[in-house]
Amino acid sequence: MNGNCTSKRYRRQPARQTHLPDGFSLLEVMIVLTIMGVLISMAAPSFQRALEQSRADVAGANLRAIWSAERLYWLENHSFTDDLNQLESLGLLDPTVVSATTVYVYAVTTADSNSFTATATRTGSERWSGDFSVDQTGAFSGAIEATGEVSIQPGFQ
Repeated sequence: MNGNCTSKRYRRQPARQTHLPDGFSLLEVMIVLTIMGVLISMAAPSFQRALEQSRADVAGANLRAIWSAERLYWLENHSFTDDLNQLESLGLLDPTVVSATTVYVYAVTTADSNSFTATATRTGSERWSGDFSVDQTGAFSGAIEATGEVSIQPGFQ
């Protein structure tokens, strides 16, 4: 051998060319889309219920905030108020709770100076309806209901 690599043994063999498909067939794509559609249609009701449960949890948390604000107001004034704007102006309540009108509407009623009931009423839905309430003792009640569904209550109870 003279030192150069020109012998047959060291020559590179040409790569074999195999024919690979250029993409997926229409039938394969349609089968995948059909399966995905079935899975999504099965998951959508669970998603809607989970979304409504999270909204109920937020409403319950807002009612707890109103309850806390009322208790702080009572410590200063020895009476409860039925004015959410007053609780907001004193810095006891978040302004988003007072101005909420899309999913739940909040209200406070007082029977006398030593009792109150705060309510969160579900609005803006044709399917879900109902309300939650909390009184001066912190007792929570109410549920959100829809036809053919199990009622929803906030998860922190």
